[in-house]
Amino acid sequence: MDTNGQRRRAAATGELLQQLLGSRPTYVRTWRVHGDRQRGEINQRAVAKVLALYLWDEGIRPDSDSTLPVKLKNLVNRAFSGERLTATTLEQFIGAFAMTEEDQKELWQIFLGADGVAHTVTAPRGLARRQWHRTMALFERYYVDDQRNLSLRRTVQCVEAREDGVDSYLFNHEPSVTEISVTHGGRIGRHYEYGGGLIADDIVLDQPLREGDRTALEYTSRYEPGNGVTEVRRPARGRTSNVTVAVHFTPRARPACLWFSVWSDHMLGGPVEERIVSLEPSGQACVCLPYIEQTVIGFRWEWTET
Repeated sequence: MDTNGQRRRAAATGELLQQLLGSRPTYVRTWRVHGDRQRGEINQRAVAKVLALYLWDEGIRPDSDSTLPVKLKNLVNRAFSGERLTATTLEQFIGAFAMTEEDQKELWQIFLGADGVAHTVTAPRGLARRQWHRTMALFERYYVDDQRNLSLRRTVQCVEAREDGVDSYLFNHEPSVTEISVTHGGRIGRHYEYGGGLIADDIVLDQPLREGDRTALEYTSRYEPGNGVTEVRRPARGRTSNVTVAVHFTPRARPACLWFSVWSDHMLGGPVEERIVSLEPSGQACVCLPYIEQTVIGFRWEWTET
C-alpha cells in the first residue's frame, strides 16, 4: 500500500476542499450564515456547524448530541490539512454543502488518484430504507453456463457502518434470482419489492456494527433456468470503493461480442457508456475501478447465431 501517496493525495484534496469552500459563492453563503470570515479565512467553526446540521438531518448523529459542532471543529481543521481526511469525511463535506458534480468529481479524482464511474443515474428510484453503510471493497463474479443462461453470481464485499446500530445490508438483485445463500457474515432476512420494480433481500449481520466498524460478507445468488439473460447490471447508490466485476463463460458458450457497460437505470434503457472487452483464455473478462457512485455498471453480450 502506497501510504506516502495516500498522504499526498489527502493533503491535496484538503487543500482543494478549502479553496472550494472559500471561493464558491454558494458554499460560502452556506457557512457564513453561522459565522463570518476570520482574518480573511474560512470560519472553521461555521463549517463545523454546517457539517453538524447535515449529520443531524441525515440521522447519522443523534440530535441530542448538542456538542457535535464543537467536536467537529477539530475534524474540519485536520481535513483541510489532509491530516485526517477519510473517504467518509469527504462524503460528508460533499453532502453538507450540496457540492456540484464537477466539484465532486475533481475532489474524488485527487483523493483516489484515478477515475471511477459516477452520477450516470439522473432519476434515482426510491429506497426501501435509508442507506446506513458504505461498501469499502466489492468483488463480484457472474457465471454463464453451457446453455447460455446466467446461472450464478458470487459476491464478496467489505461494508463499513456510517452510524451505530447497523445490523443488516440491503442486497438488490434481479427478479430472476431464485435463491440467495450467505456463506459468511450473516443470514437472509426480510424481502422487499419497491422502487417501481426493484427487488431486494436483507442480509442480517452476525453482529450489529458501531459507526466505523467493518465486516466482510460473502453470498451467492442462483438464477431460474432458461433465463436467456444477455446482460448483468450492478447498481451503486452511495460511493462503493475498490470495485472488481467479472463475468465468466464456459468453453461451449463464448459470446460473439462483450461490452463493459454503464447505465442510467437499474433495469430500463440502453447503456449510456460502454467499451468492448476481451475474454481471457479462461473465459473470464474482468474490470477494476477505484470507485462507483450513483450509477449502474456491468456487462452485456451478444451470441453468435447458430
